[in-house]
Amino acid sequence: MFLSVGVRFEANVEALNMVETAGNYSKHRRVPYLVEEDGKLKTVYVPALSGESLAHAYQEHLVREALSLNLPVCDDCRRNEFYKSMNKVHLKKKVNPIPDDPKKIEVAIVQSCVIEDVGGFLYAEKPPVRRSSAFQVSYALPVKSVALFATSEPQLHARHAQMDSSSKKGNASEQMIYYVETGTALYGFTFNLDLNAIGVSAITSEPILNENEIKARREAALKALFRMLSSAQFGAKLSRFFPVGGITEVAVAVTEHPFVVTSPIYDDYIARTERRLKVLEGLGEKYLFTVATGEKVPEEALKEAMDYLKEQGAF
Repeated sequence: MFLSVGVRFEANVEALNMVETAGNYSKHRRVPYLVEEDGKLKTVYVPALSGESLAHAYQEHLVREALSLNLPVCDDCRRNEFYKSMNKVHLKKKVNPIPDDPKKIEVAIVQSCVIEDVGGFLYAEKPPVRRSSAFQVSYALPVKSVALFATSEPQLHARHAQMDSSSKKGNASEQMIYYVETGTALYGFTFNLDLNAIGVSAITSEPILNENEIKARREAALKALFRMLSSAQFGAKLSRFFPVGGITEVAVAVTEHPFVVTSPIYDDYIARTERRLKVLEGLGEKYLFTVATGEKVPEEALKEAMDYLKEQGAF
């Protein structure tokens, strides 16, 4: 089973993805963006959130959900440090001595950690072993039709330190000003989850875990997505720049094989997704498609998809 979710959310005065600090200036991530204006294409730079940022947040939620179901999570991932068995130092924490067979290495890692099972890993030693992530997430970018209204603007802040004459050195000031660049936009991003890849070898395509363990891990993966979207706990600087706004639309498709909803950066993404699914239905593919755009709230659409997956025996 394959889950694909398109999310639109409004975020005003947010600092969800900062990329660098130059002196006392913290800069928001921006990307070049192609938009159409007066019949002509033009490139503009708009505030954005990277897929890495969203993926990190999802895996933090996955750690909590996995532990709540008494599923294994390695020590690195428990600390939300996703090294992913990248070398001998980290792999030896799971299996020691390290086997020479790539298949045995993959089995040891998958059995030891739900996060590396769902989120993938790259062991970059000899023999190298790579496991693709079972989930995919796009950048969060402004919706095309209103992208020209997206903006980034620095906000002035000040820190103060109380100093007496004995502690003051040189020209050190008791007050330091700094700037945080904040973004404002109606964003859209896509999240996909391949439930069939969880607990299954990327090398042999054979199950590594028993059926009950696989179903429990699928449940944790779905609950982590639900929690991330419901709580809006993704991105940085939430302590003082929690975005003003929230999720405005969600579209969820569940299919038997990989299928991705049309990107929510386009205004007709729901209608186009429905048309594409109808074509698949004509080819014999069963699916569920549910949206939250009006009276239905995002949690109701996500719960409907989870109930459908449970009825289908996915978890």
